[in-house]
Amino acid sequence: MTETKRCSGHRGYWECADGYPDHMVPVGEFGTSSRDGLQPMCRQCMHHRLKPHNARISAATKLVGSSKIFRSMTKEGRKEIFALLDSNVVEIKPKLKSEFGKSTPMTKREISNVVGEAVPEGWVYVVRNPDAPYIIKIGKTFPNGIPDIMSSARRFGRSELVDKFWFEEAYKAEQSIHTLLNRFNLRTLGHTDCGTELFKCTIEEAMDAITKVQSENDRPSVAVGG
Repeated sequence: MTETKRCSGHRGYWECADGYPDHMVPVGEFGTSSRDGLQPMCRQCMHHRLKPHNARISAATKLVGSSKIFRSMTKEGRKEIFALLDSNVVEIKPKLKSEFGKSTPMTKREISNVVGEAVPEGWVYVVRNPDAPYIIKIGKTFPNGIPDIMSSARRFGRSELVDKFWFEEAYKAEQSIHTLLNRFNLRTLGHTDCGTELFKCTIEEAMDAITKVQSENDRPSVAVGG
């Protein structure tokens, strides 16, 4: 007979309820604990409890550029990143499962070596393939990230850097530009087999949006009650 233990669930919810409606779960489904040897909730419920936290970590990692950079940050630096997320500058979205299944890298490779604290400033860049000039990519990268962006883009064909623009808050600027160009976004046009940074528009239309965001960022702040 399989040894079981009652799962405590998380705040009245049991992720494991479909398989174990009486909440009696095989002990092999629990993680270890220093108190009685097993965690109070099973791995399924523990995963459910950690979903919001994991989503924040994933969003923070994406914002700074890589998990290696995030892990190397000080506690205060991580707090600043989380504060940026909480200010609604960054929207946390659940990571969608790939239609091709879980990926497994053939080799481990470091894209870049960034030393020091992560910073919000960086480049918003415009890249295109000369063979398909009507499709352009508008993204953002950290201060010394342009070489890596071009190296990555050229793995899939010819690519040229049309221009790059410096912003003190690169992620926020990128999102504002994407919003202005949303009607040209390939996802908006019905394509689901591509990233979110691709647009079917002219370079002039892209530059107009970037210039508008630049001018808004350059506006002097107005003192309240002054």
